Amino acid sequence: MPKSAKILVVDDESAVLEIIRKILVDRGYIVDVASNGLEALKFLEKSRYDLVLSDVKMPEIDGLELLQQIGLLYPDLTTVMLSAFATIRDAVAAIKLGAFDYIAKPVYPEDLLYSIERALKFNELRQATQELEWTLKGAEALGLQVLELAPEADEFQILESIRQEAKQIEDLNQLSEIFLQGAQKITMASRGSIFLFDQEGIHLKCTARSDNQNYDIDLKSIRPGEGVMGYVLQTGRPLLVADVALEPRFYHHQKRKRYATNSFVVAPIIGEKSWGVINLADRCDLKEFSPRELFLVWLLARIFAENLQHREYEAKSRSIDALLKSSRAELIDVRECFDHLSTPVSMGLAVVDQNLKICYLNPTFVRLCDRRKSRVGSEIFSFMKGLSSSDHKRLQQCFERIFQGEKAIDCGRIAMAHAEHGNSICLAQLMRFDSPALGQQIMIVLEDITEISQMQQRLALYEHLAIMGKLSTCVVHELNNPLDGVKRYISLAQLKKDSSEDVARYLSEAQKGLQKMSLAISSILNVANPNRILKTQDTLLSQLREAVKILLLQTKEQRVEIVLSTAPIFEEISFGTDLYTVFVNLIKNAIQAMSEGGKVEIIGQERKDDLEIHFKDNGPGIDPKNLENIFKPFFTTKSEGQGLGLGLAICQKIVARYHGHISLQSVLGQGSDFIVRLPLPDEFHAKAPKDRFARVTH
Repeated sequence: MPKSAKILVVDDESAVLEIIRKILVDRGYIVDVASNGLEALKFLEKSRYDLVLSDVKMPEIDGLELLQQIGLLYPDLTTVMLSAFATIRDAVAAIKLGAFDYIAKPVYPEDLLYSIERALKFNELRQATQELEWTLKGAEALGLQVLELAPEADEFQILESIRQEAKQIEDLNQLSEIFLQGAQKITMASRGSIFLFDQEGIHLKCTARSDNQNYDIDLKSIRPGEGVMGYVLQTGRPLLVADVALEPRFYHHQKRKRYATNSFVVAPIIGEKSWGVINLADRCDLKEFSPRELFLVWLLARIFAENLQHREYEAKSRSIDALLKSSRAELIDVRECFDHLSTPVSMGLAVVDQNLKICYLNPTFVRLCDRRKSRVGSEIFSFMKGLSSSDHKRLQQCFERIFQGEKAIDCGRIAMAHAEHGNSICLAQLMRFDSPALGQQIMIVLEDITEISQMQQRLALYEHLAIMGKLSTCVVHELNNPLDGVKRYISLAQLKKDSSEDVARYLSEAQKGLQKMSLAISSILNVANPNRILKTQDTLLSQLREAVKILLLQTKEQRVEIVLSTAPIFEEISFGTDLYTVFVNLIKNAIQAMSEGGKVEIIGQERKDDLEIHFKDNGPGIDPKNLENIFKPFFTTKSEGQGLGLGLAICQKIVARYHGHISLQSVLGQGSDFIVRLPLPDEFHAKAPKDRFARVTH
């Protein structure tokens, strides 16, 4: 842990304060002391702390009440409680209110320092997890294009070589071995395993393991989310545990005895579906795994999923080819084969030529397209007239890929509107084959999953109702705590009504409690709306507002003011919502640069040919020697484990998708200005720039 961590100690006994302060200062920590809860809140208003160490029994505001206020106003602040009258009841109450640990007095220096170091370590891991989460969101927006960020990086070269080598391997166990060896190489892990689902998607089979002790897992006997692998498969997110002793969800002392360290990494192998997991443990140097290594394993798992998906497409394509050939060995004309196969098949089948003209249709395909009869010779898209514009475009792109040489493509879900009975939902696939008589042709396969989709929707609704039932039990707790604080502050204001200064302060605290309740209610309403559609595009102003909104709690904690002002065109022009990730990263970086408070100005301007968005902060600025490296992958000025150094590189890559650019202007001691430039779409070029601004201040 960095020795410059800042700690606030709260206790009404001056002797205890002095002893604890001396112990911590001697260890190198920066320490402030407060004699009661009210004084502690004043300290928290003026400065930012890494940890609060508080007594439980104090006058005016006791430790548990202070803990409530910290949870309300500074939710990311780590707290440790101590008391001379320790009881299990008080300890449980403190932990429920968010305390990391509870220490009984008299306090021994070794116990105190150990607890504080664990709490600060937990805080560091939590911050690293938040950083990594945003990096992964940005990387997901790019897909495997993220490998282009740093082609010279040794780890990325290893990943690319594995990607190419895997294309030549047929045996699944051998393929798993290659990916496991690659994962161990890029992470220095001495132990590892890969588990893949069987064809039914129920059993997890160990396909590779470093100690060669293969075994299988039956997920029927495991509750959803149970254990580490169950948790990762349920959330679909990679998991980094730097120290399992700090993770009570997964810590089982007896089970961990065979491991040399308490750190491990688990990454889901997920593409269009969940394939399995990669497990890694025990670095060769016995150090803990870092966020960078988790990111690399996550990338490796994405490459593995890509390979498995391709293998599945190839297998389906081969089965169709075999079916066509086995129907009649001497068959030359596809028509006979198709007529022989189409009637008993429950899937919709159609064959089109290179001009997308229909050659053959089976009755199921006609029914799924809501047609009365076959129309051989017509263009396929005119026959599938119920397609939405987005599905129409996606199928066109799939046909283009087929014509460019791909053998089989899974087009995903498509919906076709029916005049009488609503929509039908189908899984669409394209498969290319060559007919000696008719040349290159493409088979379209539609699998009707309308009923399955409806059942999934009903199941999702039932699950949602179950979640809402559990959520309702939490609502009382989430609202009751700040409501209790509001009532207390209003009561205090009534008692001190002759002192305008005290009344103003108490009402201000009550207002903060009401804001917390408002945020809780908004969150509940968002959860309560299961049919909310996530947009693939949104206006720039909306994306900027959402980015500001999600960081409001962090700005309050660090006393940072955000001012957002944009030209009117920002309410009209839309871009992909992956820009939201860019905006969050830039705002978050600006906030983190001002640990003692400051101001972030977000200014959106319209210029002649492009849009310009400034993210200005009045922080310490960036050292000139670092300016040329700031956008390079894996370069970071943060302490080890606090950042991957990929955030800005990913932001630049996302903006480049829209033919835009990010630049930086910074003066040491005066702040930084990140500038995002995005080209104006053609339809906006004719409009004259406007000088008016829509101003929103947070």
